Amino acid sequence: MRLLPLSLALAATLAATLGTAGWRMDAVAGPDTVTRPRTPLRFATHPIDSGFAGGYQVIVADVNHDGKPDLIALASGLHELRWYENPTWRRHVLVDGLDAPINADAADLDGDGIPEIALAHGFSTRYAESAGIVSLLTHGADVGARWTMREIDQLPTSHRLRFADVDGTGRPVLVNWPLIGAGAIAHEYRATLPLVFYRPGAWRRETVSESLQGVVHGILVAPWARETRASVWSAGFEGVDRWQLGPRGWTRTHVLAGDASAWPRSGASEIVVGHAGGERFLATIEPWHGGQVVVYRERGGAWVRHVIDATIVDGHTLVAGDFDGDGIDELVVGERQGAKGAYVYRLTDVRADAWTRDALDDGTLAPAGCAVADLNGDGRADVACIGSTQLRWYENRRLGPVRARDPPHDAAAAGGGFRPSSRRATGPTSRRSSPPSSRRAPTRWRCSRGSMRPRSPSRA
Repeated sequence: MRLLPLSLALAATLAATLGTAGWRMDAVAGPDTVTRPRTPLRFATHPIDSGFAGGYQVIVADVNHDGKPDLIALASGLHELRWYENPTWRRHVLVDGLDAPINADAADLDGDGIPEIALAHGFSTRYAESAGIVSLLTHGADVGARWTMREIDQLPTSHRLRFADVDGTGRPVLVNWPLIGAGAIAHEYRATLPLVFYRPGAWRRETVSESLQGVVHGILVAPWARETRASVWSAGFEGVDRWQLGPRGWTRTHVLAGDASAWPRSGASEIVVGHAGGERFLATIEPWHGGQVVVYRERGGAWVRHVIDATIVDGHTLVAGDFDGDGIDELVVGERQGAKGAYVYRLTDVRADAWTRDALDDGTLAPAGCAVADLNGDGRADVACIGSTQLRWYENRRLGPVRARDPPHDAAAAGGGFRPSSRRATGPTSRRSSPPSSRRAPTRWRCSRGSMRPRSPSRA
C-alpha cells in the first residue's frame, strides 16, 4: 500500500497530521455555502497488477457469484482479457488470442448469478483497418477456467459497449457505439456513423440512429428523472445526446452542445450524471480527449456551463461517486498525458458552484479508465483505475459514520455509482452474510466506468 499526498504544497503538513494512516482531502467551504461541513476524504492506494500494455478499461462485476465485486481488466495491447477475484485479487484469464480489444461490459443474461461478457475487439481508429468484432463470452463449469467466446457481429470501429435495460423489463439489450463511420478520415472525421443495439438470443443488429456525424467517444447508461427504464447517452463532436427506446422506436434528445470551438474541437468526450442532494447535474470532459472538466447545472430550464478545470491533458475517464456520504457526488477524472494523474473534484459550495481539486494518484498511472464501487464491503465507495501498465484500487478510508445510500448513477461506470440491483445500497453485513446457493437471486452490480485507449498510435 502506498500513501499519496494531495499536492506537493500540502505534503509536509499532511504527513505530520496523518502519519502512515493514509492521505486525506479537506475541502474548505465558502462563506455562502449551503452544504453542511464536509467530511475529510482519505484514500489508500493498493496495487493489484502490473505489466499491462495500454491498460484501458476496468469493469466491476461479481464474476464468480460469491457476493463480492470482482474486477475485469482490459488492455488494448494485451492479447487476453483478465478478471481479478476479490478479496485476494487473484488473476484469472477469461479468453486469450485477442487482437486489439477496446471495450467490454458484463450482465447476467440467463439468471444464473454469473455474468455474460460482451467484448469489442479488432479495433483500429482507421475505419478500413478495423474489424470491429463484437463477441459474447460465456462461462463453463469452472468460472476460473477459459470462457467460450462467440462472435455476434462485425461493425468497424465498434468502440463502446453497454448492457442497458432500455424498456424497463429487466432484460437488458447490448448497445454498441462505434467511434466513427464509413468514409471518416482524420482529423475531420466528417461522416455519419451508426448507433446500434442487439437483443440477447437473436443477437441481430438493429439501428438506434444514423443521424450523428464525426466521432462518438463517450457512452453512459443511466435513467433520467424518475424513469424505470435506462436512457443511453452519447458524447461526441455534436455534443451530448440522450437516447430512449419507446413504442415507436428510438428518440434522440439533444442535451448539450459541449465545447463551442470549431469542428473537430467541438462537443464532448465523456458524460456523467451526478447529484447534489435532490439536484441533478451533468459533467463532461471537453472536447474529444480534451483538457476541460465541465459541470452543467440547470438554471431556469437551461443548462449553465461551468469549466471547473482547464489544465488536464488528454482527459479520458470521468466517473462520479459520493465518497463522503453527504448526498453530494464527487467527480473522478483521469488524464493520460501531462501529469498523468487522477483527481477528485469536490463541490464545496452549492450556491456558488465552487469546486476543489485534489490528487487521487501520484502521476504514475496515466488512467484511461476508472470505476466506482464498494470493493471491500465497508459501506464506502472506493475507486479502481487502470492505465498504461498498472491496475490499482483506492480504498476509501474517510472518517465518520457510514450512511446507506442508493447511488444515483448508472452502474458500471460511467455515470457513476456501483451497487447491487436492489433499491437501497447494501451494507457490509448483508452483502457478505451468506454463501451463494442455487436458489439465491442473482446479484447484478452497478458501477462507473471510464473510457479506453486503443493499441494503435491514434488514440480513441
